Amino acid sequence: MTLTYSLAPHDWAICFQSDCPMKDMCLRYAVGQLAPADLTHHATVLPAARQGDHCSLFATKEPVRIARGMTRLLPRLSSGKISDLRQGLYAIFGSCPHYYRYRAGKYDITPEQQEQVAALFRRFGIEAEPTYDYTTLTYYFPKA
Repeated sequence: MTLTYSLAPHDWAICFQSDCPMKDMCLRYAVGQLAPADLTHHATVLPAARQGDHCSLFATKEPVRIARGMTRLLPRLSSGKISDLRQGLYAIFGSCPHYYRYRAGKYDITPEQQEQVAALFRRFGIEAEPTYDYTTLTYYFPKA
């Protein structure tokens, strides 16, 4: 997959700070370098986001695994444990209705959410990695 300016959400802050020590690894900087020459305005990362060698808005330019759909996610557990596990999933995804939207594949499951699900599985003693309906490697544009 080739990174292009048009892949980034229109309201996603980009960066032009060429003196940043993280610029070579940063998706925001990479997208900024791909901005069209006639671009006159855009949300940008301001210098205050960077404190020393750390930037609060840093986003890796390495593609990450994004998942969709969880129709095969829940392992076979006793009914009491599966209910508790489901409650944990509702908390991760915000609510019962939101969980079912994620389960149906309507929303991307971010790397952070995938890690939370894996941690929840481990708390329940489930050794197997969570299984999603679809995964892809892509650029991830986190919300600030």
